[in-house]
Amino acid sequence: MTYRQLSFQAKFPFFFFLLTLLMGGSLFSEEALITIYDDFDDGAFGRSEYRSVYRSVKLSAFLRSKSIDVASPAWDETSHLTAVVLSSTREKELRDGVYDSVTLLGDGVYHYKKEGLDFTFSLEKPNDKVLTLLEEYYKGSYGHWLESVTNHYLDNFIIRIHSAENIFEPWRETIEYNEALLMATALGDREQWLWGIHNGLDLLNR
Repeated sequence: MTYRQLSFQAKFPFFFFLLTLLMGGSLFSEEALITIYDDFDDGAFGRSEYRSVYRSVKLSAFLRSKSIDVASPAWDETSHLTAVVLSSTREKELRDGVYDSVTLLGDGVYHYKKEGLDFTFSLEKPNDKVLTLLEEYYKGSYGHWLESVTNHYLDNFIIRIHSAENIFEPWRETIEYNEALLMATALGDREQWLWGIHNGLDLLNR
C-alpha cells in the first residue's frame, strides 16, 4: 500500500470500516431458512388461505431440538400428510439411493439425517381429498389454473411426515402439525404451485 493510500485511509477511517463490513457480509452467505405459512387451514393439508402469518427457522436451530414420532396416545394419527410437493425426479433419486443423508427404512419410509435435521417421511400420489382441495380453490376467476396445478400434483408426489423435530414446542413429547409441515417444506421443491403452500428449501439439493 502506498503512502498516499495510507494517508487516505487515515483521513477516512469510518469509510474503510464500512467497506470492510460490506465486503465481509458478501463473503459469507446467509444461513438457510425454512419458512411456512403458520395460519394454515385445518384439514387443508397445510394450505393457508391468506398467507399472512409466516414462521421461519434457521437450520442451526435443529441442533437444539429432537426428533419425535408423530404417533402419539393423544390422537389416532401416526403420520401427517401435507400438500407439499416433491418432484418425481427427486423421488426417483431417493429410490436409487443417491443421497448419503437418506436411508430407506422399509414400507416406503425414508429417514433423513444431516446438519441437525432428523426426520422420517414417505411420498405418495395425491388422494381424492387433496385433489378436491385443488378443485375447491381453483374455481371462478382462478379456474384457468386448475388443470395445470392438478397435472403438476399428479405428475409428482406429496410428502407425508412420520417423525419430525419438536422445534416449536420442545417441552412437549408430541409433534404438532406445523412442525411436520416445517419438515415437509424443508424437503419440498423450491417452487410450490398451490397458492398457500410456501416454497420449499429443496433440502436434498443443498
